Amino acid sequence: MGQFDQLTDEFFSALEFLTKLSADGGAMAALCGACVRVLPVQGAAILIQERDVGLQPWCASDPIAARVEAVQATAGQGPAMDAVAAGVPVLVADLGATAERWPGFADELNRVRAAGSMVAVPLRLGVVRFGVLDLYRARPGRPEAAVISAGLHIADLVIAQLIAGSAKSAHTTAQWWDRPLTSRIIHQAAGIVIAQLGIGAPDAYARLRAYAFAHGLSLAEVAQLVVDNRIRFDT
Repeated sequence: MGQFDQLTDEFFSALEFLTKLSADGGAMAALCGACVRVLPVQGAAILIQERDVGLQPWCASDPIAARVEAVQATAGQGPAMDAVAAGVPVLVADLGATAERWPGFADELNRVRAAGSMVAVPLRLGVVRFGVLDLYRARPGRPEAAVISAGLHIADLVIAQLIAGSAKSAHTTAQWWDRPLTSRIIHQAAGIVIAQLGIGAPDAYARLRAYAFAHGLSLAEVAQLVVDNRIRFDT
């Protein structure tokens, strides 16, 4: 059995186990967990490209990865965004040294005190861009070529699962994966801002992101405040 064949078997075994272990059958979260089980990384997250708002976190294996993904979503910049745009993995040897390349990302990252290294692997099939698989290591350092190669292989398996899940959801009432609550709240908040200001969807998301950045909040936190009517943009 070849190296990638063994990695594939290990990934699907971990995915099956974690999906069954989840009380709600959360296969999306199981995907992140399976990545951590079979790769030499300590964290993983999957971001999906959503219309108008851009990349949004759909799952994270741990609180640290979740915080970094919230930072990218709020700042609208970071390794995940560059990976989608370029279509190639983006390496970050030290999360504490990103100010020159992504100043907004670095500012927000300092607030959540995340450290270590990461590689952002694009999730794409031909010209279709699904999102990004972010892989985290606890210590700074450039990922080895073997780690990147294995990450690319796992990213292909993740894409296959996303496609299979979408096809299955189209024929059943229960979805294999579903948009996370934070993403739904962000879209709901954008709809409220559109109604308040009479602007288009891209401008509404930009208003939410700008408010979050200016007030040291995450995009999801601002969206919840808007939905709760604690922030209005028409006053």
